[in-house]
Amino acid sequence: MSDATPTEFDAIEREAMAGALAASLRGSPSPNPPVGAAVVRDGEVVAFGHHRRAGEDHAEVVALRGAGERARAATLFVTLEPCNHVGRTAPCTEAILRAGVRRVVFAVRDPNPNVAGHGARALAAAGVEVREGFGGALQREAERVLAPWGRFITLGRAHVTLKAGLSLDGAMATRGGESQWITSEETRRDAHALRGGCDAVIAGIGTVRADDPLLTVRGVDAPRRPVRVILSTGAELPLGSRLVATARDVPVWLLCGEGGDAAQREREAALAAAGVDVLRLPRRDGRVDLASALRALGSRGVVSALAEGGSAVHGALVDAGLADRVVLYLAPMLLGGGGLRAIGGAGPERLAEALRLGPLDVRRVGPDLRVEAEVR
Repeated sequence: MSDATPTEFDAIEREAMAGALAASLRGSPSPNPPVGAAVVRDGEVVAFGHHRRAGEDHAEVVALRGAGERARAATLFVTLEPCNHVGRTAPCTEAILRAGVRRVVFAVRDPNPNVAGHGARALAAAGVEVREGFGGALQREAERVLAPWGRFITLGRAHVTLKAGLSLDGAMATRGGESQWITSEETRRDAHALRGGCDAVIAGIGTVRADDPLLTVRGVDAPRRPVRVILSTGAELPLGSRLVATARDVPVWLLCGEGGDAAQREREAALAAAGVDVLRLPRRDGRVDLASALRALGSRGVVSALAEGGSAVHGALVDAGLADRVVLYLAPMLLGGGGLRAIGGAGPERLAEALRLGPLDVRRVGPDLRVEAEVR
C-alpha cells in the first residue's frame, strides 16, 4: 500500500486518477486486469483510456493515442503499474517512452510476482520520473478494483465475493423458506450492477431448487454478462429450470463431482445436450471440492465470481478460507425464530477463529444498508 497522501497531488491530478479509476470499470478485459489511465499536460486532463477487452490495446496506449502530441512531456496516471512484458500486446513501457511522457504515477504495483516492479524499473532506467501510490480514498479504491485480479494472478483461482440480502438480524429467508423480497427494489438494482461487474455468478443446487433463478443481469447497464455457475455434486440441475432453458443464450456451467453413478452420468449427458457445460471435479468430504472449483474457473479466465447462495455454499466457502470479499444488503426488518442464516457451514468453535473483515464501506441503498468489506 502507498504511503502517499492526496495532498501531494493537486486538484487536476486527483481528477485524473479519479477519472482513470472510473474508466477502468467500463471495460471487460478478463482475464486481464481492469485498468484505466489519464494524461495530464499543462494543468489539464487531455485524455482518458481504459482496457476494453483482452487482446486489445491497454489503457495506457489508448490514453496516449487520445492525447496525441500533447503526451510529450506529460504526466501519465495509471491505476496499475505499466507492463514491461510481451503478451497479446506490446509492452506499455515502450509506448510510454515513444510518446515522450515525462512522469508516470501508478496506484498499484503489479501483483504478479514474476513481473512486479519491472515496468517501474524500465521507465526509471530510461529517465522517466516514476511515482508509486496515490494515497487516500483513490488509492483504496484502486486496490479494491484490482484485488480480484491480484488473487487470480497470484493464486490461479477466481476471487470470490459473498453476496446476500438479509434482515437486520441476519436471516436471508423466513422459517418457511420465503425470501422474495427481503430487500428493496433499489437494492435489487444495485445487486444486478454488482453481478454485472463480475465474470461469473455462483449458486448452489439448493438455491436453484428453491427459487428457480435466472442469475442474469437485468435492468442496469453492465460491462459483462457473467457465466452462471451451479454447484451440484450429483449433477441434479433440473432440466426444466430457467437456467437450462436459457443455457444457449447465457452460458451455464455445472460443477459436479467425479466418479458418479450411472444415473448421474445420464443427468450429465442430458444437461450437456441441453447446452449446459458440465465440468467434473474432485470431491472432498462427499461434495465438489471448492478449491478445485475456483481453480477450474480461473483456468477458464474467470477472475471474479459472485457467490449468491445459498447458505450452504456461503458457509462452505467461509469454512474453506475461500471468501475474499463480502457484500451484504441489510433490510430494516427482523425475522427472528428459525429464519435461514446467510452463512451456514460448520463455523468457528472459538472467536479467535472467526473470519475477520477489513474496514467496512457502509452506505444507504433505498431503505436498506449496503455493507462491503474485504476479508483480512
